Amino acid sequence: MTVEVGTAIVSYIEPHPGQAAAFNRWYERDHFPATVKAGPGVFSAARFVATRECKALRPADGRLFGDPARGSYLAVAWVLPGKQAEWDEWVAREMETIAAQGRLFAGRDHVHTAVYECVSRSGVVDATVALECGFPGAIVVAAESNLPRLESRDSDTAAVIELQLTRTIVSQAEPAPHDLLFALCERDPLATFAARRELFDGRDAAGGTFASPFLATIPGTDTYADEL
Repeated sequence: MTVEVGTAIVSYIEPHPGQAAAFNRWYERDHFPATVKAGPGVFSAARFVATRECKALRPADGRLFGDPARGSYLAVAWVLPGKQAEWDEWVAREMETIAAQGRLFAGRDHVHTAVYECVSRSGVVDATVALECGFPGAIVVAAESNLPRLESRDSDTAAVIELQLTRTIVSQAEPAPHDLLFALCERDPLATFAARRELFDGRDAAGGTFASPFLATIPGTDTYADEL
């Protein structure tokens, strides 16, 4: 089997007010490793966070995932080709187990959690290892149509992965079918996002887009939890 990104599990979550630190600890230390990363076919994963400063850069008309002021934590996992169905069956059983054990966390909203197919990947760092490289953050852009190009050579991005929605797992937003661009940044993702702002602003007044910079979480800490 060739190791490459077949599908991606993307979770976009908002903790309830006053619950950010508790949510971060639960998700990092229990839910993410136990019900995402431990599943069959998952070979790489990482988490990101959008602070108030990140959210302030989001285009106000980009409402594909609902209110652009919501959605603070992002988790991304790569799944080997042909393994997604096996992961789906596995996670259904695991969710029943952790629910019975009282290991769910009520103080958060699933803005949007879904499975995406990898359509293309580019950049100076191969996508298969990009989540392991410790980059400072990422840019996420989603659109129902006409996804903007974000070239790595002129945007300080080391890896750019284009994804296409295949199945929604749970979602308050219930967005229309869309493509999602996930770009890992070599430098400050806020500065990189601001420098390419013309790609994201005013693309779709009907709300069929979303764009945001995210910072990489710092494992084992509650860094950024008080900045949402």
